[in-house]
Amino acid sequence: MLALGLAQAAEARVTSITITSIVPAYGGASFGSVGPYQFVTGIANGAVDPADPKNAVIQDIALAPLDAKGRVEYSTNFQILMPVDESKGNHIMLTEIVNRGNELDPSFFNIGVTSSAPAGDGFLENQGLTLVWTGWQADLVAPASNPGLVTMSAPIAHYRNGQTITGVVRSEWIVSTPTSTQNILADSSSNTPGYASVTTSNAGLRLTERVHQNDPKVPIPNSDWAFADCTSTPFPGVPNSQKVCLKNGFDTNHIYELIYTAKDPIVMGLGLAALRDVSAFFHNAATDDSGTANPLAGQITHTLLNGISQSGRLLRTYLDLGFNEDESGKQVFEGMQPHIGSLRNYINVRFSQPGRLAGTQHTEKQYPGPESPLTYQPSFDPLTGQTSGISTAAHRPAPVRRLFTP
Repeated sequence: MLALGLAQAAEARVTSITITSIVPAYGGASFGSVGPYQFVTGIANGAVDPADPKNAVIQDIALAPLDAKGRVEYSTNFQILMPVDESKGNHIMLTEIVNRGNELDPSFFNIGVTSSAPAGDGFLENQGLTLVWTGWQADLVAPASNPGLVTMSAPIAHYRNGQTITGVVRSEWIVSTPTSTQNILADSSSNTPGYASVTTSNAGLRLTERVHQNDPKVPIPNSDWAFADCTSTPFPGVPNSQKVCLKNGFDTNHIYELIYTAKDPIVMGLGLAALRDVSAFFHNAATDDSGTANPLAGQITHTLLNGISQSGRLLRTYLDLGFNEDESGKQVFEGMQPHIGSLRNYINVRFSQPGRLAGTQHTEKQYPGPESPLTYQPSFDPLTGQTSGISTAAHRPAPVRRLFTP
């Protein structure tokens, strides 16, 4: 029994969990034969073997700091919505990939969700599902106005000699209201500060503007912009390597583009491993390495994954890169639903910006994401001459029978 417990912990790669709160859900309301629900909130710490082929695909994992056992560590928030008496549930774990740190599933599946009726018609709860959310976007910062964002922490990559990694980053933004100052990150990202410039000098750099996507890019004189914050101090403002200030302000009629040299890339692809390993832990493990009990131990028989919009794009990337198979070779999720996620999320690259949109109607035509493969089954791409698909036999979820009543 001891060997089995240790094996489960090793497979899941979650080394420890800390439960920070357990509170009644929906004011203690009861749902059919399932009864009341509760929110279990906490932090999961994980460690992955960078030499394992299932992890080696993560960009820059070979340049991440290592713990004493040669593993790369991460930490992520999690929240579970579960029946108080889990034995009365239907033993299905529905994991949602959070959207920019936000939980969307309750209002996505339940009808009539409002601030005064947060469970709506209680569809998910009456079915007895257990909902799980875990962080995956390591550049998110929860603002004071929304401290409940589900976030994660991942290390910064450095060259093995300790030298800082730098690289060219292209940022593009539009503004909905005139402003003097813009975060250096593309405007389609939210609650993310962006990668800092290596310098606050703009010498040799180009900030351009254009009205339409395909118009010529008109350079803005370097004397008219700065790496600075001008929200409280007039131009040239207070130097800031993560903000851009324009002398006469950014208007709503232009697309602005900045190409600059950034530093300190986050090992963002660890978010894929966190989604895999935390979900596998809640499904399979009895305890963490220190003996802290898994709150779902022995209760989950089926696993589902849902992603909406940005999260749907990440789901496709998760599947494409083989993360639906844990380090022991076990399938993690039996069924998946990528909702309005027509592309893939460009998370697994150096200086990744996973909150950024790709190829919208008017902007971001140059940002990656729409490249093939986009189909689940193998298809031929005449541009690259390759035949490929997001799903492969190695990690494609098997056909799933109906697991709960519509």
